[in-house]
Amino acid sequence: MSNRDSLEKYIRKNLKDRSFYIVTNREPYIHNKTFEGIEVTRPSGGAHTLLELIARVSQGTYIAHGAGSADKQVVDKNNCIKMPPKEKLFTLKRVFLSKKELEYFYYGFTNQTLWPLCHAVFVKPEFNPLWWESYKEVNRKFAQTVLDDVGDKKAFVWVNDYHFCLLPQMLRESGKDIKIGTFWHIPWPTYEIFRVNPWAKELLIGLLGSDLLAFHRGYQAQNFVQSVQRELEAKIGHEQSKIVYKEHLTKIENLEAGIDYQEIVDLNNKGKTIRRSFMTKLFGMDIPFLILGVDRLDYTKGIIERLKMIDRFFEKHPEYIEKVVYYGIMPQSRFHIPAYRAYAKNVTDLAEKINWKYSTGRWVPIHYTLNGLSGRDKVFQYYKQANVCLVTSLDDGMNLVAKEYVIACDAEKGSLVLSKFTGASNDLRYSTLINPYNIEEGADAIFKALNMDPKDRKIRNLKMRKELKERNIYNWAIRFIEKTLYE
Repeated sequence: MSNRDSLEKYIRKNLKDRSFYIVTNREPYIHNKTFEGIEVTRPSGGAHTLLELIARVSQGTYIAHGAGSADKQVVDKNNCIKMPPKEKLFTLKRVFLSKKELEYFYYGFTNQTLWPLCHAVFVKPEFNPLWWESYKEVNRKFAQTVLDDVGDKKAFVWVNDYHFCLLPQMLRESGKDIKIGTFWHIPWPTYEIFRVNPWAKELLIGLLGSDLLAFHRGYQAQNFVQSVQRELEAKIGHEQSKIVYKEHLTKIENLEAGIDYQEIVDLNNKGKTIRRSFMTKLFGMDIPFLILGVDRLDYTKGIIERLKMIDRFFEKHPEYIEKVVYYGIMPQSRFHIPAYRAYAKNVTDLAEKINWKYSTGRWVPIHYTLNGLSGRDKVFQYYKQANVCLVTSLDDGMNLVAKEYVIACDAEKGSLVLSKFTGASNDLRYSTLINPYNIEEGADAIFKALNMDPKDRKIRNLKMRKELKERNIYNWAIRFIEKTLYE
């Protein structure tokens, strides 16, 4: 089993002559202006929580979009700042985007074209040529940032996600000695879906600039290979794990991301347990059973389907009225985009309808907050208390909440109900797996989770924890670097 020391030794030995870079859209630390001065915060959730741990160990350079209101004030003339604030283990290099670039690149092409295109949730992607031009320009801006920093050095560049499809090929065309590994953190669609994109070929060519292109799940890697087969004149290896395009070899792998098991255990042990009095105040009365959901307010997360499952659960089991509450921690996401605003309204309207249907005066079944909690330790406090965690994504590259809950929950009390359409379902096969579109199945899964024998719960959770401990983030990082460097 790999750990922090294992990864540090591996990087020191195998990347001793190469500078280490991580490129992703979201930065791991944000500086914002407040009435009391400049405040540093860590955004919760997302791939950046994994990558920041790797940046700490590598002591390399993390390149990301600077989104904080005080981000420009704290960087040096090269837009760099050492992070974390006290330890200063790695360099955070910020790329600043104009409002127009944010509008077209981020809110436009990445999240209204690529995001719905890649998630099979029946939201139609939009194809706007102005967005596409901005996407190319921002990819060029990030590429130039990397190249300027690399200079004449040898480098290892870890590119992340759908924001930077074109970046690998741009780096390749520089002629510099750069090893390029790209990790695609969201699903890759079938060719029949992908082909509708007017810029399909350009995106594929961009990604094939990588030495390694990795996905969470095998079927996602296969979907990519099939897209290449249908769109480009490329040589596909016999086992479909290698693609040669214009004399450059790209390895295609599925490498399911792990998390830092020990970090979560330590954080969970240090965190205070929520007092029952606080829970009583939050929900208006003492509640025996807590069902938890932790998601961005995003149409891929299946929150509407989840609420329908809870509604059906109470219809079938009215004996649980005044005994169960659902608490949704669902910070609003990408509210600038019309589809997200409409989805948020549909979620809150449905929650109010269910509350009206079942409320007894002092008790309502659905509680939620549209704000994120300050600090991961606060979320873990809810994990400890929750009898059930519902993860009902309609399509999801991984889903770290599911893995965090299994590690942090009370092993005898906590049960995970998990969509089989998440990447995490591979590692968490001892959870209660459901089809999130099947409302009846979801309602029955909630009943099963609440009534499972404590010994069975413990056995299931301990088996899943064992796998998560062995297949952790450090093991994932070593495998990713190794497969990028060596054939």
